[in-house]
Amino acid sequence: MLSYKRNKFSFILLFFIKIVVAQNIPSVNITINDGLPSNDIKCFYKDSRGLLWIGTEAGLCCYDGSTLKIFNETSGLKYDSVWSIVEDEKKNLWLSLYGHGLAKYDGKKFVYYNEKDGLVNNSIRKIHYSKKYKCLILATEKGLGLFDGKKFKSLAKYTPWGSFQVVGIEETEEKIYITASYSDTFNLIINKDIQYARLEKIFRPIISYSSFISDNKYLSGGANRLLFTKDLTTNKEITLPSAIIWDFAKDDENNIYCASWNVTDPNGGLLKYQKGKLIDITKQANITSTMLWCLLYDKETKQLWVGSGDKGIYRVDLSKQINFLRPTFFGLKGLEIQELYNDDNNTTWIGAKDNILLLHKDLKYTLFDKATIWNKILIYLKQKGVDVKIDADYKKYNTRNNFTSFNIVSDNQGNIWVNTTIGTFCFDKTYKILFHKFFDGGHLVFDKKDQAYYGRMYSHIYFIPNKFDWTYYRDYSIKDSSVPRGIMKIVKDGNRIWFASHQKGLYLLYNNKFQSLKFNENFIKDLIINDSGQLVIGTNTGKVYIARWNGTGLDILHIYKPYKELSGTSISFVEQSKGTYFIGTNKGINVVQNNKFIKLINKSEGLTDIQFNDCIKDKNGNLLIGTNDGLIQLNVAEVLKSNISNKKPINISTIKVNGELFANSNITWNTYNHNELKLDYNQNDVEIVFSANTIFNADKNVYRYKVIGLSNNWNNFESNKKIQLLGIPNGNYKLVIEGKNIGTGDVFQTKTLLIIITPPFWKTWWFLLSSFIILSICAYLIYLNRVRLIKKEEKAKYEILQRLAETKMEALQSQMNPHFIFNAMNSIQNYIIDNNTDDALMYMGEFSKIIRQTLNNSSVQRIPLGDEIEYLQSYIRLENMRFKNQVDFELIVDEELDLFETEIPPMLLQPFIENVFVHAFDSNSMNPKLVLSFKQSDNYLFCQIIDNGKGMISGNLNKLYASKGIDLAKERIALFQADNDNPITISSNTNEGTTVVLKLKIE
Repeated sequence: MLSYKRNKFSFILLFFIKIVVAQNIPSVNITINDGLPSNDIKCFYKDSRGLLWIGTEAGLCCYDGSTLKIFNETSGLKYDSVWSIVEDEKKNLWLSLYGHGLAKYDGKKFVYYNEKDGLVNNSIRKIHYSKKYKCLILATEKGLGLFDGKKFKSLAKYTPWGSFQVVGIEETEEKIYITASYSDTFNLIINKDIQYARLEKIFRPIISYSSFISDNKYLSGGANRLLFTKDLTTNKEITLPSAIIWDFAKDDENNIYCASWNVTDPNGGLLKYQKGKLIDITKQANITSTMLWCLLYDKETKQLWVGSGDKGIYRVDLSKQINFLRPTFFGLKGLEIQELYNDDNNTTWIGAKDNILLLHKDLKYTLFDKATIWNKILIYLKQKGVDVKIDADYKKYNTRNNFTSFNIVSDNQGNIWVNTTIGTFCFDKTYKILFHKFFDGGHLVFDKKDQAYYGRMYSHIYFIPNKFDWTYYRDYSIKDSSVPRGIMKIVKDGNRIWFASHQKGLYLLYNNKFQSLKFNENFIKDLIINDSGQLVIGTNTGKVYIARWNGTGLDILHIYKPYKELSGTSISFVEQSKGTYFIGTNKGINVVQNNKFIKLINKSEGLTDIQFNDCIKDKNGNLLIGTNDGLIQLNVAEVLKSNISNKKPINISTIKVNGELFANSNITWNTYNHNELKLDYNQNDVEIVFSANTIFNADKNVYRYKVIGLSNNWNNFESNKKIQLLGIPNGNYKLVIEGKNIGTGDVFQTKTLLIIITPPFWKTWWFLLSSFIILSICAYLIYLNRVRLIKKEEKAKYEILQRLAETKMEALQSQMNPHFIFNAMNSIQNYIIDNNTDDALMYMGEFSKIIRQTLNNSSVQRIPLGDEIEYLQSYIRLENMRFKNQVDFELIVDEELDLFETEIPPMLLQPFIENVFVHAFDSNSMNPKLVLSFKQSDNYLFCQIIDNGKGMISGNLNKLYASKGIDLAKERIALFQADNDNPITISSNTNEGTTVVLKLKIE
């Protein structure tokens, strides 16, 4: 009995202990392993482009959120130790190179200044740029320096301790406060010319190593390990004990953070000054270094950058989007949370391994650990009269050293039921146990009548009419296919209760009857009822279904799919708050609003564990997520805030053309600020590297682009920051790049780049115009020449026709010469005198026929060979009658000749026949003979006129060649057949005769 009372007393003590647990602030540690040149950080500066500049003891570093670019000797930076960085109005960076003076960096090169140039001292601790006076103010180990870009001004004060060491520069609207470590705090008075600047003493603080001014309050970290504060309005001074503070930063809520380090001992860390008190939040921010030196608060992302002297950089998330609750007290090294439930009092029940914790709305915990749970079991069993020494269930379950929670739910009276591997517990509102039953765990749900349905793990479902008496129950058969088994999740929707099974899909319980639904997925991971009363189903395939019950089945309204609306391939939880879905996957927490993915929360925000076990929503709409590493509190209102109004620009950092870096005079700060890229036609392989300077969550920057002129279609959003355009045709194109951050929801400013690929010279307008003009001129000249040739040809044709007509008339005249006519008339007269009427009539008939044929032939260019032969026969008969028919005439015609189809010029052969009768024969000629022959050979007609007369000597033959009739014949043949070479040949031998051959082309 005594033992029982002690146990009961110890339980009461444990029960009423509530522990306030500090919330862990998400933070990320960046070290040399991530690319820093050194873990000894001296300063931070965020420039106007959104880049974070980091000064270290081993060089300068530039951070764009994803990559760390180091500046050292190879980059043109001669010295390593960078203690302070500022930017002037011309976007030049000014660096304190401790021990080596001052450097200016314009984005291309470094320019150095030291004591030889007028600097008061080369060991500069801090640099401040005054926009009001447009000058640098330099805090050095031996005085104060000013520099307007042209001249230096030195200000030093005598101190009893030696050098005038300046440690702080703070500029307000009214004054510039200068703090010296072993001296006073001064007002720096600057006139128009820095050469007339002077120091005016204000007050003397403690021996200072730093200074800060906020809301008319002056703060200084002292060498005597005190924080000195002075109200500049009331002059009230207060000191607080602290480690030596080296730097300050203020957040949006006027909390002042202090970087401290005692130098000679290991004390130091991150302090928060709030309402006159100093709070050490080093462990809360998961900072493991006690050598903190510098701070920077980024208002845009609400991140505090902390520089240490030994462990690099800590980025502390002060946005309050996420808080971590990791209670490690009472020997709890780990807190594997399996189940969460929020009761009517807004108390969160946390079912963890070997523990049940209650998180109250005042952020205090009540802990039921393993020992407490077994004490509760003993108390309940003894109250029920159970002898634990002989009870089989107690002996069986008492051997289990550990327990796990599976399901936490409330009944209709507000009692909390917890299902664990060591049984089911029912707690009333005072946390007293009302019921306990040894079971191996499962899922429990209560209908409207407060009747219980209990699904054992991978086994039966029991219907229990009296929730406090599990003796009487109905066992639903496992063989019934309409009854689920392996219950993973149960949700109520009025009179309907939905069961999600491990491998059998979805079931509905309505009016005490189970119904198996025909659903696409069997392995259901989570199930909720959304704000619209719809069923939201998360599956093992990574899909989330939005469905509506239509009375007989489910209507699928929408499906969120992996790689499209969701990042991740498996679902761990689904929850809805403020009209937004929060979906846990193997990639993190997806935030989906209006069926559109807006952001992803994961390790970038400090989630060290993305193995989510359960998620619930509290009364304020915030989410609580259980993991194996503790509890995550998600402030939904803060998560849904967006920085869309503060759009960051997308900067082009590198352009390569045909594989080589493109040089342009407009390039500054390694960024292409110009909006036009003009290239030659053969410079058409372009590679563009770009980014948005987001120093927080840059790994979640995604981009898309389109090239108007090549394609008006956007590509998909991708994290790739490189665009390759190969073989671009000449023309004008507009490259449009859009981007966003899926971690913060920020949308970046659209970047537009005009790409002009100039055509080759033969495609330029001036070349085409010149070519057109030249071609037009050539065409016109060709036209003029053609017209000239046509006119010439027409003239030649006209002259030929005219000459043909003339030669024809001359031929006619030559045939109809008076000698021939007189001879013919004399012959007719002689026939009449001789009373030879028949011969006279015949002669007259042939003569008239010749005259008629001659007149007829004079009007045509060609006549059939047969007509010409007939004409010549008539002529020969007349001449032969005049010579008393003494000349024997023979006509030879080749049989292959077609006398009607073959045509020759008229009156061509008659002059040669006439020469035979006039010149070939005389009174001494014996048996005179004339042979007229026509034959064809190779498309030529050969006409031979052969006589056996007296022939001619060479001189007479030449005269024959030169006779008018033969010349006319040659000219006529040449006019008709210009390509007929040597158409007439004459051969003659004395006393042997003459042969004339005419060669005519048959056409």
